Amino acid sequence: MSILAADCGRTVAGFVDDSLSGPEILGRTDDLGNFLEPRDYDLVLAVGYKHLNARLKLYTRMKNYGFNFPSLVHPTARISAHAELGEGCLVMAGADVDAFSRIGDACVLWPNATVSHDNRIGRNTFVSPAATLCGFVTIGEGSFIGANSTIVDGSELPDGSFVKASTRHQQKKIFHD
Repeated sequence: MSILAADCGRTVAGFVDDSLSGPEILGRTDDLGNFLEPRDYDLVLAVGYKHLNARLKLYTRMKNYGFNFPSLVHPTARISAHAELGEGCLVMAGADVDAFSRIGDACVLWPNATVSHDNRIGRNTFVSPAATLCGFVTIGEGSFIGANSTIVDGSELPDGSFVKASTRHQQKKIFHD
C-alpha cells in the first residue's frame, strides 16, 4: 500500500503491525488511540481479504478512536464524477468505476477491476484484478470477487459472498408480462 500511497502523492510515516518490528514499524494496533493519535496520522487499512471480519472490526475500532481513512485512488484509475466512493477505499491502477455506482467504505478495487453503471458495492468488499461487474449489480458487504470473474447485469450477491476467480455469476431472473 505504500506504493499506492506514494503514487497518490501521500507520505508514509510508517506501519502499524502486531507481528513485525523494525524502524519502519510505529507500533502495534493497541498503540492506536494511545500514543499514536488521530490528529497526527491518517490510516490506510492493509489487512487482506482472508481476514475480512478482523479487517472490518479493526476499521470500526479505529474509526471510533477518531482516525481518518482517506481513499487512495491511483492516478490511472477512473472514478466517474457521478459515482460515490466511500471512505478508506483503495483503488488500484486501471480500475474503472462508472456513473451512478456506489462503493462502500473500506473496499479494495484491484488493477483493472471494472464496476459498471448503477452498481452497489457493500463495505469491506474486494474486487480482484480484471473482475467485471456489469450494470445494476449489488454486492453485499464483506464479499470477495475473484480475479477475471464476471458478475452479469442485475445480479445480487448477499453479504459475505465469495466468487471464485475466472467464473461467471448470472442470477436467474423471472420476467413477467
